[in-house]
Amino acid sequence: MKTNTINERVIDFLKSISDDKNIKVEQHKHLRLTGVYGGKKRVFFLACSPSSSYQKKLRSTLRRFLRTLDLEINLNPIF
Repeated sequence: MKTNTINERVIDFLKSISDDKNIKVEQHKHLRLTGVYGGKKRVFFLACSPSSSYQKKLRSTLRRFLRTLDLEINLNPIF
């Protein structure tokens, strides 16, 4: 799966679970996704030029982010 496709799916997923269904996307060296989750402003980063194991590393990072929000969500449909 291409990097852009993976990033778009993650952005859509994070939008769907945010409190106001809205996130801010900024690009510097990485894509910075800022949204409100559980009443708190949270930031998640995506790589623009990933390595060969990008999908695997991103899945792990996203799971850790979701655990901090106390969410258990199946990520298989995204990846």
